[in-house]
Amino acid sequence: MKLLCPGPTSVNEEVIKAMANCKTNPDLDPEYKIFHRNMEKKISKLLNTKATSFIMLGEGILGLEASIVSLMEKGERVLVIYNGFFGEGFADYVRFYGGEAVKYEDDFRHGINLEKLENFLEKDHDFKIATMVHCETPSGLTNDIEAICTLLKKYNILTIVDSVSAMGGEKINFDSSNVDCLLGGSQKCISAPAGLTLVTLSESAKEKIENRKEEIPSYYMNFKNHYDCSFAPFPYTMNENLVYALDKALDITLESDFANLHEKYASSTREVFTKAGFELYPKDSFSNTVTAVLVPEEHNSSEIELALQKKGIIIGKGVGPLKENIIRIGHMGQNINYENFEELYSSLDEVFEELNIKTNESLLELFKKTNVK
Repeated sequence: MKLLCPGPTSVNEEVIKAMANCKTNPDLDPEYKIFHRNMEKKISKLLNTKATSFIMLGEGILGLEASIVSLMEKGERVLVIYNGFFGEGFADYVRFYGGEAVKYEDDFRHGINLEKLENFLEKDHDFKIATMVHCETPSGLTNDIEAICTLLKKYNILTIVDSVSAMGGEKINFDSSNVDCLLGGSQKCISAPAGLTLVTLSESAKEKIENRKEEIPSYYMNFKNHYDCSFAPFPYTMNENLVYALDKALDITLESDFANLHEKYASSTREVFTKAGFELYPKDSFSNTVTAVLVPEEHNSSEIELALQKKGIIIGKGVGPLKENIIRIGHMGQNINYENFEELYSSLDEVFEELNIKTNESLLELFKKTNVK
């Protein structure tokens, strides 16, 4: 199957070979610790920072929950900023661990409106933490985390950003963005196997952890156990195979102009669908990693998705209320190459003809006219 969905993404052969290595005992070999810490520095390099980065053994959702566990204390008010399906999910973690989640909902078809958020904060800014999503994959939106987090910093609010679907595919400067906790996943734009969470913390976030009144109510999800473990190199046995794979995937990402490549294919994808007569779901703040396209009213996402799968291509349909209303194309990580998208558009032309979905022009021909090659 060709993967042109919003992740997990295809994995490079070199990354697969790296994952096959079994070299040592990560618990006991001091050389492994050196290798591991150097790999973590590559995460920081990807984010243009020297801030502390580390990995956790578990898919990206682990990092989202762990960020609340580690940074929030019982009774604290947390501002949950969201304009998509995943952003609202932070409220559950806040509730699970005894915090007070105050939801701030914005339009799901637009990026977070900074002026409206500032008006809200002028009236109520008594929050210890604010959470948000960088790229909302269900709706194909990317929020301006630098503008939003800089605003929140004015009110001394610590910021947690889910960048699982953006890290590696969007340009990120951790320091200038004023993010305190940035969370990524191995299986999206970086194109390593699923199973690792990537975490980068500011000094302010580490100070918040150090100055807690109560202990962090977890061992596995305790951030400090990962960046300052006093009793062993790591808080648990690392999966060296996944770490070797991530190390190689980071090398490939850092050696290329990855963010610009994502931007190029995102622009091309939007151009193809709009010129073919489709409406994009977002109205602005378009993601560079996934494009969400509205399906004509008399059709549904599942029929397009299943017809493409029969041709050997996997794309995504909607999530939640949008489940049958949109299709999502992932221009993400190792999925991005000209041949993959040629095959995608050729197959979509066939599927649309089979389903009697009218287009202004062949998607394949429109793609060939874009400047991605």
